[in-house]
Amino acid sequence: LEPRLNLVKVREVNRRIERLGGLNMGQRGSHRKYKVTVDGTTVSTVVPQHAGRDIPIGTLSAIQRDLEPALGKGWLS
Repeated sequence: LEPRLNLVKVREVNRRIERLGGLNMGQRGSHRKYKVTVDGTTVSTVVPQHAGRDIPIGTLSAIQRDLEPALGKGWLS
């Protein structure tokens, strides 16, 4: 059983990705693109930057799924 994702603020997701080696590749409108490279595996994702709000669970699981090949299963939990 996978751990359930809880609602997380945008800033916290940005902080976790950056702490794990994610690079902010730029922002277009209210969406920030991140690239993560670990052991030769490069993946990317887009994080919506809607100020101060929680990221919806579906979007959060998509972000986690995008980065799993590099960061491992459950990196966001």
